[in-house]
Amino acid sequence: MISTPPRRLGGFAMALVAATLGLSGCGKESGYQTQPPQPTEPTISQASVQDLCGILDGQKGTWKALGPRVARVAFTGAVRLWTVNDTVANAAISYNRRIVDTVTIRTCPQVRDATVKALDVPDLKAALGGF
Repeated sequence: MISTPPRRLGGFAMALVAATLGLSGCGKESGYQTQPPQPTEPTISQASVQDLCGILDGQKGTWKALGPRVARVAFTGAVRLWTVNDTVANAAISYNRRIVDTVTIRTCPQVRDATVKALDVPDLKAALGGF
């Protein structure tokens, strides 16, 4: 019979214990998040929504004179400029394009309705190009 030096046997035992401990951590509760965090919709401030309503109110006559096709391009440009000044609004539109309709219905429904009519669209979401 070949005898194994005690030093080798001790090293083998340590490796076996380490492997056992390592595998015992492979259960269902690994401590790691299994699903990525879900994004939350950014909230546009009321002051920013008021700015948007002011922009829409100031431009609706011009957009009516331009005609719907050109007005939709101008509308997208106006919203784009608004979002340059408010990065939260930009993020909110990227998250949910319908947010422009939602905030304008709550804050300035008459202005929104006039804008929708001037742009000849069912809602403002439909007029947002390039977002």
